[in-house]
Amino acid sequence: MHQKLWDVIQVFIFHLHFISLRISIFGFSTTYVNTPVNQFKAYINESLIKRDVVMTAANYDTIWNIFLNIWFVGFFLGIWLSPILNDRYGRKVGFLTGNSVAFLASILQCVAIYWFVPELLIVARFMTSVCMAVTYQSCILYIQECSPTHLRGFMTFLSEVSFSTMTLFGSILGTQGVLGNHLFWLVFFVVPFCFIFLVGLIFLPETPKFLLIVKRDNDAAIKSVRFYHGPCVDAKSVLESIQMEEEEGEEQTISTSQALKDLFREPYLRKALMISVSALQNTVALWALLLSSTYFLENANMEPKIAQWSSNSMNFAYVLGAISGTNIIERWGRRPLLLSFTFANNVALLAFVLFTALQPLIDWLKYGCLAALIVYGYTYGCGVGPISWFISSELVPQKYRSITQSAAYAINTVMVVISSFTVLPLYSALGSYAFLLLYSIPSTFSLIFLFRALPETKGREVYDIVKQLRGK
Repeated sequence: MHQKLWDVIQVFIFHLHFISLRISIFGFSTTYVNTPVNQFKAYINESLIKRDVVMTAANYDTIWNIFLNIWFVGFFLGIWLSPILNDRYGRKVGFLTGNSVAFLASILQCVAIYWFVPELLIVARFMTSVCMAVTYQSCILYIQECSPTHLRGFMTFLSEVSFSTMTLFGSILGTQGVLGNHLFWLVFFVVPFCFIFLVGLIFLPETPKFLLIVKRDNDAAIKSVRFYHGPCVDAKSVLESIQMEEEEGEEQTISTSQALKDLFREPYLRKALMISVSALQNTVALWALLLSSTYFLENANMEPKIAQWSSNSMNFAYVLGAISGTNIIERWGRRPLLLSFTFANNVALLAFVLFTALQPLIDWLKYGCLAALIVYGYTYGCGVGPISWFISSELVPQKYRSITQSAAYAINTVMVVISSFTVLPLYSALGSYAFLLLYSIPSTFSLIFLFRALPETKGREVYDIVKQLRGK
């Protein structure tokens, strides 16, 4: 088969992974609840009426807050379930398990809406968040371990394109003029996609690195390489590069508890974790902006309808940024791209703070607030988000990859929960200056550390990067 034709097929194969994850779980689930808030309130009210219970403000707040925030609880638990599935049974098992639970959860959401059972809706959201954490890490591992070295960054950016696109779709579909008034069809939207891509994943082989290093199945690893790299590739040469990741004289299969101990005991692993956590710190602000950007713009005196659609503008810029990033990631490299766009990202937040502070004096600066959010979305998609989420898997050997991801994501989740619970109260008390305390200052410190410690990983094998972190 002609190599260029196989490259097209290769992109499709990998994109199947990305879309199955992003559509069924992460991107859509992040934003579909943001716009139809009044419709969810009516749903909760009718659910209580059917039980002869009068809905009070306290009842609504309790149910709604549990529904929204159970996501973080499930995600945190799923993070620590991931190493067990992905390391012990393989990336494919983790991927299939997560997507199977996502499919079941998507059906339960529809049942909950149809039969007016908000408790079941909460359970379904909890299940979705647990499997999202598992599947997300499986997806990153799949991308990193299946992609040819020269396409590793490009393939990961395709993942971000899918995620950002679905955050935009989730936000738009939840508006009144689309599916916001039809909650059943809104939550049903993901069901067919979950099923189609779950079936598709069954036919994809395990990653060649897991098959060779962990399973010691050379024949299966060769078949996997030819599937993901193309039938014309020199599979033995690829396997030789993979084998160089192995640490001579060390056991390649270790328990999760031992891997976690090593992560904090070994200096080079500890450094890799600190780099990963520092990079992810710059993603924390996105959650507040995805969930509450309409509120922030309304506080800047922007009309509610304009503010709602302006939030979609930020999401659209996020999509454009992710698409742009696919064209430059393998030219610029991870280090310059992450550092430069993190700096620009932070400047956009500072501009938002400045414009918000000056808006009472010069009203048209409220549009400067919108412009700042659009720049934030673009710079996030173009470098900050994609690289921050996958960089950990390029810094450590095979046997520590999943546990490093889990530890970094767990710390990041704690930071997201803290900021999500405090941003609105602090915003009410301090205005946009709350962004300085929660986002800009921590991001500045993390940027300084990344400038000093982050190695370039573009076009390099993992074993070579590990040697650099070890100081060899």
